[in-house]
Amino acid sequence: MSYKNNNQQRSKNPLSILQAAQNSIILLRLKDGTEYKGLLKEIDAYMNMILEDATELLEGTPVAKYNEIFIRGNNLLFIKPDASQIT
Repeated sequence: MSYKNNNQQRSKNPLSILQAAQNSIILLRLKDGTEYKGLLKEIDAYMNMILEDATELLEGTPVAKYNEIFIRGNNLLFIKPDASQIT
């Protein structure tokens, strides 16, 4: 495998994308439909994460604010890195 192909594969690894998104705003949805937008502070190999200054969203409308929240990776439906442009 060439060096270029190795870099392309690495960039498509979901965990490496999320690790690169640390200290940026992300949007995530849980399996129960709850959405959170906040600053990704920590992530581990199981995609457990800590968000700071998180907002809980219901159909795009803010319903709660949290200084810090822990999300278990097995509850995630999707994650949108670099969600700073999403209101």
